[in-house]
Amino acid sequence: MNSLDDESIDTIQNQYLLFILDDALYAIEALHAQEIVEYTQITKVPTMHPCVKGVTNIRGNIVPVVDMLNRFEIGATSIGNKTSIIVVNYNNSGENIQMGVLIDEVYEVDDIDSINLKETPKFGSKIDKKFIKKMGRYEKDYIPVLDMKIILDIDELSKSMS
Repeated sequence: MNSLDDESIDTIQNQYLLFILDDALYAIEALHAQEIVEYTQITKVPTMHPCVKGVTNIRGNIVPVVDMLNRFEIGATSIGNKTSIIVVNYNNSGENIQMGVLIDEVYEVDDIDSINLKETPKFGSKIDKKFIKKMGRYEKDYIPVLDMKIILDIDELSKSMS
């Protein structure tokens, strides 16, 4: 017997982690987020893609950390007292890899019903459309629901940009 019924599964699949980045609200599917940790020291690693700030130790695991603003090519995250790292499980050809994404501030976890998810417009977003999976209606606004598979593309991030 399965402990989750269809309604519970729908609820989980409609949950999104909302966060602030450069004064804008973004969302990722909550299932992608393993945990959220306070900003901690990041050790730089030479010859990595510029958006990979380095690595940090989270619960004994060495986790690469991606600066989301740098990945979107719109700047770099300023470290403040609410800066956090979202630890994401990324599936790379069947292998689960932990990666961290640097954000300004966690906003909340909330539901966005699938009927409130719309296609991304071809223009009008601060970030490249390829990083946006859908636009989600949250309260009275539409916010970008990010495509973590594209943002954390290991092949692209592994390329040295030095």
